[in-house]
Amino acid sequence: LGPCEHAVSGLPAGVAPFVGRERERAELGALLGDARLLTLTGAGGCGKTRLALEAAAAAEPGFADGACWVDLGGLGDPSAVAGAVAAVVGVHERPAQALVDTLVEHLRERCLLVVLDNCEHLVGACATLVGALLRACPQVRVLATSREPLAIAGEVTFALAPLPVPAVGARSASAVGAADAARLFELRARQVQPAFRLTGDNASAVAEICRRLDGIPLAIELAAARTRVLSPEQIAEGLSDRFRLLTGGPRDALPRQRRLEASVAWSYELLDAAQRLVLARLSVFAGGFGLEAAEAVAAGEGIDETSVLDLVAALAERSLVQVSERDGEARYRLLETIRLYAQQRLAERDDPARVRDRHLDFFVGLAGRARAGLAGPEPEPWLRRLAAELDDLRAAMDWAVESGRPLAVFDIAEPTFAFWMVRGLYVEMRRRLSAAADAPATDDAGRARGLTTASILALMGGDHPGGYAYADGAAALARELGDDATLARALTFRAWCALHAGAVGSAAIEADVDEAVALAEQVGDSEIHDRTRMYAGTIRMILGAFTDGRAVLEQTIAEMERGGFTYLLVPARTFLGFVLAFPGGEPEQARALAEQALEGGRRIGLTSFVSTALCVLGTADILQGDERSARTQLGEALAVAQRSGLPSDVMVARSRSAVAEYRFGGPAQARQAAETALQAAHGVGSRWEEAQGEWLLGVLALRAGDHSDAREHLQRARDAAVDPRYPSALGRALLGLAHLHHADGNLDQAWELAHDGLEVLAGAGDRLGTADALEAVAGLATGFGRPERALRLLAAAERFHAESGIGRFPLEADLAPQRRADTRALLDAEEAEACWADGVAMTVDEAVTYARRGRGERRRPQTGWGSLTPAEREVVRLVAEGCSNAEVGQRLFVSVNTVKKHLSHVYEKVQVDGRAELVAQAARRDL
Repeated sequence: LGPCEHAVSGLPAGVAPFVGRERERAELGALLGDARLLTLTGAGGCGKTRLALEAAAAAEPGFADGACWVDLGGLGDPSAVAGAVAAVVGVHERPAQALVDTLVEHLRERCLLVVLDNCEHLVGACATLVGALLRACPQVRVLATSREPLAIAGEVTFALAPLPVPAVGARSASAVGAADAARLFELRARQVQPAFRLTGDNASAVAEICRRLDGIPLAIELAAARTRVLSPEQIAEGLSDRFRLLTGGPRDALPRQRRLEASVAWSYELLDAAQRLVLARLSVFAGGFGLEAAEAVAAGEGIDETSVLDLVAALAERSLVQVSERDGEARYRLLETIRLYAQQRLAERDDPARVRDRHLDFFVGLAGRARAGLAGPEPEPWLRRLAAELDDLRAAMDWAVESGRPLAVFDIAEPTFAFWMVRGLYVEMRRRLSAAADAPATDDAGRARGLTTASILALMGGDHPGGYAYADGAAALARELGDDATLARALTFRAWCALHAGAVGSAAIEADVDEAVALAEQVGDSEIHDRTRMYAGTIRMILGAFTDGRAVLEQTIAEMERGGFTYLLVPARTFLGFVLAFPGGEPEQARALAEQALEGGRRIGLTSFVSTALCVLGTADILQGDERSARTQLGEALAVAQRSGLPSDVMVARSRSAVAEYRFGGPAQARQAAETALQAAHGVGSRWEEAQGEWLLGVLALRAGDHSDAREHLQRARDAAVDPRYPSALGRALLGLAHLHHADGNLDQAWELAHDGLEVLAGAGDRLGTADALEAVAGLATGFGRPERALRLLAAAERFHAESGIGRFPLEADLAPQRRADTRALLDAEEAEACWADGVAMTVDEAVTYARRGRGERRRPQTGWGSLTPAEREVVRLVAEGCSNAEVGQRLFVSVNTVKKHLSHVYEKVQVDGRAELVAQAARRDL
């Protein structure tokens, strides 16, 4: 016999152009040079046949007798395999000789590549024949395609993955078209619709089709064929019922290649009963899973736990389960098309609800085990583990609500709280917890737990008032139930949300903080203890108890370091650095803390605090005058926040960027940045940042000479910062109003406002604000004829700036030289130098004491608005806001009789007849 003259001209010709697979073709070519048997495996429809044809065509010139193609797809009888090969190579049966022996004799001296296509349903017969050929025919090589290996000696397998699909963020035609799956879709679509092109209008829909079909070529080709009658958008929408939609392949194709469902069913029918049952049960997994999860879900009612591994391995060998490795562990996954098919079979073989209950139970247990790891010194392994399980955590929580087990949502969400924070899934988890809390089957204990966690997630997700409402409801339930652990957390989060939203006054916030700390001490849970004290210390610093709050926070950080609470250390260091930078005025200490927080946040992926830590670094740069670094840090902070989609973080980054523009930019840019920051604060309901934004707009207007606009913004800042009391914004607003009155020639009013601002800022530990206030008081002291006192205060402020390295902001920088010049002009040189030396010798605290002593030296007049005491001024302000006497008493913590006495004195001093006239006159003044 001559060379294989009956080999159908070697190989069948490919009809349609081949797309992609350059790497796979190169690897197959290299393997065919060494392997006697190379089996190309993969799921149905993944393109094994076409790739084998390309590989065989490329390798054919290297075989003296060429290559031949044997399609086994249409065979149903295992005994017909040898006959199919014989027919292709031109061998006929001989009497009294087995056909396999005849084939061996015929091919013994041949140098031939034999391609066996579609072996999976005849794998035993194929293995027997190929084994015989390879043993007796040394120059024969076999390339097989099969959904499972032939499993004989010498076999090399090549698992074919689906085509690469467009990235999730791909939107443009060029970005989508760069993926092989999209190129295939476009090519096949043009075969039925010649005018079809991938464009900016349809690129997103094509990308979605390719992703949802897992890059399976058969599925993509069937979908592309539908462009004859449907748009890509309609095809994408119809994939929810993909087995109905994806039909109508070429008439000359095998039946299983004309319908997607038939392709999957072909593989399913080759399984035994146990394999089919396990595959159906595994369909409840929404994403990848490990062996432990597979055993928990697939075992029971006919499947022994010890047999699950072998059954999963069998499914993997048949390309129905994809296998990968992650962190040293094998991970399994069902392609979406196979999962949907198996899901349809689940109801035929088992109770789907029972299987999904086992799935839910497993992930509740996993969440419980994660708690300690997430709080410990090395949370990264658990963060990676939970990230790998994210789709199934979601599916488990969905089923918990759907099946009437909403408490299981809390059992998953609470222990893994750190994970949801790291992933930035605040809005999603708030929605899930809210739905679970509202479910009829939820008891009050579960509702309290869910609302507590939802509160902080709401705040981080950009709803500050909503966060307060959740925490308020949780606190009431937990108190009624006597659940101290939940109550401690609820009070902590209620205080934190109230601080930001301005929901209640400072007294209520401080009461919550005190009670939460006391409860946390009693509960004995170290995580609750440290988390509560972390928030408590930060709140106290912000509300004005700077020294006490700092001590609490620094002690808590030390305890976290000893306990190895890596996750909690990131926010704790960030919070302390945030307040130390501004208003604390300690940029170097803030920088060191922020750098530590940044390193930890990046390491564990805590994106929210990465953004905030960058803001701390940017703020330190602003204070120290490093414009380039400040803009870089704050630009990165904003970019991180925007990528995360967290409105609260965006707000903080915009707020600090506005301060940077004030310090370094032009007036127009600074005003625009401040308006953007204020709009962001309004968007999330942050009264704290609203007060800061109004102050900044007021100062910018003041510097521009627009006193009317400045007055409006500064009054808003002052009013927003009174209760809860935000000393940084309040003190600066008072200084701004003092500047206005000074410019208007109303020195008495300016004097009182400047001293009030000094009291607020110094009492709150705001060192930079205190230095500004000392200079404001000094400028007024000069106007009252006390240049000695003024120069000493100016010198003390100058010492602060020199020693701290903190530069003045533009308004103060504008005023400082003129103040010094005006004051020195009233003294002879020797006296001026002596006063300056006295002032330079003072610390900031000593200068504050000195300034306070001088407040009374400008005697208060007996009548008129300048004669009002601070308490009387506060009563007038609240009355002007519309408060009743009782409400004034509640706000100031005095009796109604005391309020009446104050009002009586006010009426007499300012000579008004009653409340209405008082309110009218007060509206024209800054009180």
